[in-house]
Amino acid sequence: MTRREIADRYTGQALGSLWAIGLPLLMMGVYVFAFLVLFHGRVPGSTGSVGYAAYMLAGLAPWLAVQEALGRAPTAVTGNAGLVKQIVFPNEVLPLRVALGVLPTLAVGLLVTAILLPFAHDGGIFTLPLLVLVVLCHTLMMAGFVYILSAVGVFLRDVREFVSVVLSVGMFLQPIFYLPGSAPRALQVVFHLSPISYLIWCYRDALLYGAITRPIDWLVLPILSAAIFVLGYRLYRHLQPAFGNAL
Repeated sequence: MTRREIADRYTGQALGSLWAIGLPLLMMGVYVFAFLVLFHGRVPGSTGSVGYAAYMLAGLAPWLAVQEALGRAPTAVTGNAGLVKQIVFPNEVLPLRVALGVLPTLAVGLLVTAILLPFAHDGGIFTLPLLVLVVLCHTLMMAGFVYILSAVGVFLRDVREFVSVVLSVGMFLQPIFYLPGSAPRALQVVFHLSPISYLIWCYRDALLYGAITRPIDWLVLPILSAAIFVLGYRLYRHLQPAFGNAL
């Protein structure tokens, strides 16, 4: 069903499911061009603008996957009303296939970041065990969010528009483009209130620094991811009996 989720997204288009890889690759290319050519930020300990591009992409890659998952979440159930109305069908898998369907976007973003790393840092290299751990936490957190939004979206169809607005500004409320310590204090408070920020910080540790530089964030992230998943799944199961009538 996850494979179908990816393929159906681009049904009727000339390149078909290749867009699952091509679209995030194009977006990453645009950002790499922007930060290598147009802007000239520099991260301490890195090599010029290439280091800043890698720093930015290490936060942008997970954000693009988050954006795609949350943007599709409100219609995960309503878009499959025929399946939901079949009592024998376990519709709990519908949100999961949305959460898993964005993994190609995440993989492309991480690959582009990894390619830049040898040119960005003096001897810096990503750490695979840490990367695997943060990807697992990412998937668990996204599944929880998708469960919440897909369940609420059955009863409040306006959720899709609300999520779209939030995502359009959310990129600038996460520690993606800001150098360490450069964001205003009020914005740093927002960073710590956002679960996505902990993902981004841990991705940067795994990709850019190859070590745990923010131990508290690594403690918070698994707990936060598990809590969001449990909350989302329990809310989904609580509302699930009413899906048929609402649809």
